[in-house]
Amino acid sequence: MAYGNGSAANSGSKYKTEGLEQFLIWIREDIAGEIDATDNYQYHIDSIDIPEIKEILAHIRDEEKEHIAELTHLLQRFDPVQNQKFEEDHFENEASSKASSGGFTVGNV
Repeated sequence: MAYGNGSAANSGSKYKTEGLEQFLIWIREDIAGEIDATDNYQYHIDSIDIPEIKEILAHIRDEEKEHIAELTHLLQRFDPVQNQKFEEDHFENEASSKASSGGFTVGNV
């Protein structure tokens, strides 16, 4: 989907569009904001040694991760191209070759 040239009244977005396209732009912007917030909370967790504060911040960070998942599901549901990209496994062959070659992996592969 391309960004249209329609007018979006009172839009905080830098793109001029409307309807579903505007909604998808907002969702992507919201996902970016939630990722930024998650990273900030993690930085704060890693920077403080008070267990009670770490626990509260970890709870808030995990809520941000839930927001990312919810927004991502909305994007997947309403953007058919994005949905197709989510369904493709871009790392299937790459992960198995890296595992056998001793390459860098994240998590349990």
